[in-house]
Amino acid sequence: MFKKLIYLMVMTMFVFFMHPAAASYDMREGLHRDYATEWLNMYILPNYDTSKIEQVNSTQSYSVEYDIGDPFTAEAEDIAVTLGSEFQGDFNIINNGIFHMVLVNDGMITGLYTNNDEVTVNSINMEGMDRASIHDVYGTPIRTVDKGAKHLIVENDEYDVFKIDDIYVYFFYDLHEADKVNGLLVAKASEMKGGNGMYNHPSVMDNEMMNYHLINAARLRYGARPLELHGGTGAAARKHSDDMAENIYFSHDSPDGGTLKDRILEEEFRFRQAGENIAMGHTSPIFSHHSLMNSKEHRVNTLNDSYTHVGIGVGYSAEEIPYYTENYIEK
Repeated sequence: MFKKLIYLMVMTMFVFFMHPAAASYDMREGLHRDYATEWLNMYILPNYDTSKIEQVNSTQSYSVEYDIGDPFTAEAEDIAVTLGSEFQGDFNIINNGIFHMVLVNDGMITGLYTNNDEVTVNSINMEGMDRASIHDVYGTPIRTVDKGAKHLIVENDEYDVFKIDDIYVYFFYDLHEADKVNGLLVAKASEMKGGNGMYNHPSVMDNEMMNYHLINAARLRYGARPLELHGGTGAAARKHSDDMAENIYFSHDSPDGGTLKDRILEEEFRFRQAGENIAMGHTSPIFSHHSLMNSKEHRVNTLNDSYTHVGIGVGYSAEEIPYYTENYIEK
């Protein structure tokens, strides 16, 4: 009797586990890590139930829609610039009146960032959402994110992260407007695999340009005029970021007593008023931007409609820690 029971158990395991594996086995490629991961996701590990997400999305209005894994196609005139990113792919910044940045790797869409309700990706949209409704629809946020060889702990009330199958989804909250969602970042998990450390920086110029577009996208969302880039202000900002990165400090005033006014006057241009935002340690301008927007003092600078120009400087320390400086002026 006992042997028959063992036999039945073995046959049951074969039917439910081994048969699906054999039926889906790739005879040309053989057994490899990607095949094993795909098999586990398909037959063993539970899949994320997206029905509630799709139900909510059906009630939202949007005019731009993407699906992760689709080929990226866009009119050349709609792409403002293509920039390197902290991910494996590059961001294509779309500037057709509906701000969004499409992450593209080998011609395929692998992620997206937007602060615009008109954009949907994989049925994920931020229109009308706040922290409470996000938790209701998406469940409990995850507490770690795999990036390269690191497991990054998520401890930040400014955003939540969810993992939907093989996609990381970040919702950014406006702490000054009742936790309303004001940013959405989506990226395939494979985009996070590059490098062994926390940071995977593109060029300084790419991060500065991304920061500039993020600032103007925020100003558009909150009703302020867009800013023009200013070379002299940018030079002052870059020098300050480099100085902080090289001398390992974080302050609006330099160790020798230099102030924002001093740095701007060194560049020899006229201005009526000026303001400065600084940030450090964030893995990309997306995270530094949302952090500054949630700081009351810095938010005032970002959204001040009196300012006409901005200069942005990024510097990396020897340990790759990024320092961001934004100098705002009214000319």
